[in-house]
Amino acid sequence: TPASINDLDSKLLIYPNPAKNTLNITGEYNNVDIYDVYGKLVLSSNYKEYINVETLSNGVYIIQIDTRNEKLIQKITVAK
Repeated sequence: TPASINDLDSKLLIYPNPAKNTLNITGEYNNVDIYDVYGKLVLSSNYKEYINVETLSNGVYIIQIDTRNEKLIQKITVAK
């Protein structure tokens, strides 16, 4: 059976985790927001395959990815 749009949207690959300088996001999405543990928006980007995270301090962040139909939320770690 063909995959539904929701199934396709969920096929995002976010790597490496922990990230050093660059976070790769493979798949279709509209934009991404990265928040610190206090909920402050620290980085926002429209679609790119590579997100530069060099300016972020070491630590844990929440990444929110908006696709056509849903918001995906995941923890990432920046470690240099």
